[in-house]
Amino acid sequence: QTADGEFVCGAVRQATMLFDTCNLPPLSRPVRIAVVEDLSQGCVALYHCGEDIIEVLSTSNMQERRDPNGGFKHLTADEYFQSVVVHELSHAATDPTPCPFEACIVADEYIAYAMQVMSLGPEAQQVFENRSAFKDPVSAEELSVVLLFMAPHLFSQKVWAHLSQRDDPCSYIGQLMDRSLLLDRERF
Repeated sequence: QTADGEFVCGAVRQATMLFDTCNLPPLSRPVRIAVVEDLSQGCVALYHCGEDIIEVLSTSNMQERRDPNGGFKHLTADEYFQSVVVHELSHAATDPTPCPFEACIVADEYIAYAMQVMSLGPEAQQVFENRSAFKDPVSAEELSVVLLFMAPHLFSQKVWAHLSQRDDPCSYIGQLMDRSLLLDRERF
């Protein structure tokens, strides 16, 4: 688990630099990151909203639970682990941000997946981008809670394709963060 600890520290450094350059606020409170041996079925990591705790599966257990057909299947175990930690740290950064609705799940997941892909090395990012190429432009309306829960890897690929269509991706992330741009809708 020493290696996992080093990967966590690397991910924190990476997230700090990404947040600084791409309009995410620095973490306003300390966040505890625990490497654990088990999580709920299907989960590889979990940010506990309002509790400042991230649980992440150990590298070996994450590799066993990883979707072999998912959008991040091309990453090494170590790359995937670090990218997942960046994803969860993004949730910690967005957690204190008020939402005009009950929750801003789509926007917060959009930001987390965008940061996860941005955290990849240039080659790995290019492979993800190539695998996320869609015939037509991806509209914001295609990014929904239903897609997120039914096909999270497709959601992540559509997020990256959509973000790549923006003239200034980090400015777009900033608009999602300050809620001047909303992807979520009021639920009835």
